[in-house]
Amino acid sequence: ARAIGGDAELCAELDEEVAAVLAQPRDAAKVKAEASEMRALIEKEKPPRDLWDIKLIPGGLIDLEFIAQVAVLTGHVVEAGRRVTATADILARLSPDFAGADVRQQLCDAYALYLALTQMIRLCLTGEFQRDDVPPGLSDLLLAVTDLPDFAVLEAHLKETSRKVRRDFDRLLRAGVLPSTVSSP
Repeated sequence: ARAIGGDAELCAELDEEVAAVLAQPRDAAKVKAEASEMRALIEKEKPPRDLWDIKLIPGGLIDLEFIAQVAVLTGHVVEAGRRVTATADILARLSPDFAGADVRQQLCDAYALYLALTQMIRLCLTGEFQRDDVPPGLSDLLLAVTDLPDFAVLEAHLKETSRKVRRDFDRLLRAGVLPSTVSSP
């Protein structure tokens, strides 16, 4: 949470309160376990329709959001100036002791890909994306925003990206968590 407008004193007071809450000590293993359990429950209760359900697929947007929020709650975000709240900014500032430079870059690239695809789909369609009924113009736009040559390559890239994000999610949030506390997807 952050104040985006209003009385300057009230905004400063809110920022201080949020900073104080975020600075409270937390058991990182417990936060990770609880986030993993929540993610597993989402997968069980609301499974993705298909690969193009970018928000819900294993390794999709929700995994990236959980990684970012766990990092915030456990103090693993490098703050440079004003506290960041956007997922892309948080992922870019994951502390080196939480995620190495290669993982940070991979997560940021995945987030950028997912955002480009979901924004283009939302701009062009009023309903759900149907893989077997993609309008040719939309297909061209999706290829243009990803700079990929054809739809098969785009889908392969999306699959590989989600696989890597899920692997990173497991390493960052599920490593060391007892199997009995986290359901497998």
